Amino acid sequence: MRHRASFTGCLVLATMVACAHNDLLEGKKGEQVVACSRISDAPADLTQRVPAKYAALRALPLRQHWAGTMPMEAGVARIGATSLGLAVHVRYEDSDVFSTATANQQRMWTLGDVVEVFVRPGREQSAYWEVHVTPNEFLMDLYIPSRAGMQSGEHTWEDMITPESGTVYQAYIDDGSWSAELTIPWSAFGQSGIPTEGTTWQFAVCRYNYNGGLEGEELSSTAPLSQRNYHLVDEYMDLTF
Repeated sequence: MRHRASFTGCLVLATMVACAHNDLLEGKKGEQVVACSRISDAPADLTQRVPAKYAALRALPLRQHWAGTMPMEAGVARIGATSLGLAVHVRYEDSDVFSTATANQQRMWTLGDVVEVFVRPGREQSAYWEVHVTPNEFLMDLYIPSRAGMQSGEHTWEDMITPESGTVYQAYIDDGSWSAELTIPWSAFGQSGIPTEGTTWQFAVCRYNYNGGLEGEELSSTAPLSQRNYHLVDEYMDLTF
């Protein structure tokens, strides 16, 4: 009887562990779906830690998912829909804010601090936008027809840098932090306005953080990336309208 009781106990314990594991997986899956709520068209007041137009939106912390760690300097992103386009706000803690960028369409991730926003308008799409904004208010936007084509060299830098998204942006440097807002027009995605209810896109808000020069940059992202690579498009978060 003792053996039977022990076996039954093991079955119960195994079932409990399996259920807990499934609940955890479902919880993690749920965390990767973000509701894209309607927000004001007006530019955000970046002097506010969380601008009023973004206050009701879910805060998305940037992590180093590939390493299972948090960055040394925290960052938070929020994303919403205006009538003009897809709007993103970030606030990054930063003890050494700088960028040596001097014009738009430079390789911003090599020049200092930058926010990078990646958006793919649906899993059936191969093309996606990569938009950068620096703390000294310069922009780089890339239209990438496919990740495979970029990696193979089929899509050249000139091919990807030539299209313009029409992104409207601003940045603000504070004591120990910097923030930015960018709005990518719906027209960049072939849309005339906010996508219909139930539409799901994919996105990632990412960061290059440099301190004390251009060595040892710290990367982080809202997306649960399995590698230190911002182009793992199939691992981006879902954005549901």
